[in-house]
Amino acid sequence: MKQTIAACVLFTLGALVGSVFGGGIRAQGPPYVTTQILQTDLQKLPGQEVLIFTSTWQPGFRLPLHMHPNGQEFTFVIEGEQVFEIDGVGTKVVKAGEVLYTPPNTAHFGRNATNKTSKTLVIRIKSKNEPIMVEVKR
Repeated sequence: MKQTIAACVLFTLGALVGSVFGGGIRAQGPPYVTTQILQTDLQKLPGQEVLIFTSTWQPGFRLPLHMHPNGQEFTFVIEGEQVFEIDGVGTKVVKAGEVLYTPPNTAHFGRNATNKTSKTLVIRIKSKNEPIMVEVKR
């Protein structure tokens, strides 16, 4: 009987500790997931294409410093917020519902500096013969 009561007490104590402290332990997905949802040629703009991506950024994730050769980029923050560092522009905090424009051939990076997941929609207009992005080494 004493063993049964001790086992019940230990089980209850374990369940209580798990419910109090287990909330911080959650499975997270990969730090960054991007999905291309459209790629199409632009009519009446020979050699140009548009690409549209959605991205999910886990807290603390940072892209490497990069640029888009001859590519215009518009980043719409759907959820959360992003911090961008753009050469010649500086630091920009972009919150949900806001858009950031990054000029062509401009070194920049984005990061999720919050403790919450953020989501973006990126529209990129670029020359078809150029890569999507090139990492910038300094």
